[in-house]
Amino acid sequence: MEPLFYSMQEVVIAVKDLNKATERLSEIFSAPADDVASEPLDGIELIQRGVWIGNERIAIVADSTGVGPLSQSIAKRGEGIHEICVRTRDLNKAIAHFKEKGVRLTRDEPYILKDYEYRGEVFSEVRIVFIHPASCYGVLVEVQEWVK
Repeated sequence: MEPLFYSMQEVVIAVKDLNKATERLSEIFSAPADDVASEPLDGIELIQRGVWIGNERIAIVADSTGVGPLSQSIAKRGEGIHEICVRTRDLNKAIAHFKEKGVRLTRDEPYILKDYEYRGEVFSEVRIVFIHPASCYGVLVEVQEWVK
């Protein structure tokens, strides 16, 4: 039987200055960095870059508005690890699993990114839900299903 969750997608670090943080992490790890990308979700306007260590990515995010949920989180907790991302092949099954286990999600309906390009591949959808930090020892967990 195939596991419901099959890989760690990335660790996400929240910062105030996206370019400064990316350049520093790229320098520390002698690692290539991504260009700036925009990640708009309902009510969340993020810009991001990433640093690649082999095939693994450290995502670096900032709030493009300066007043959104990410900026509020940084003001309250400071810069640092914001979330971890894991992948599933069946988000609906994952959501049902979470509900069965009493896991709190930040919202019941998934966010959906259309025609999402990642490392030279285009996915028709990336479906996303977030596990509320109250259910995961203070860590926000993003669960993603990538659809070709």
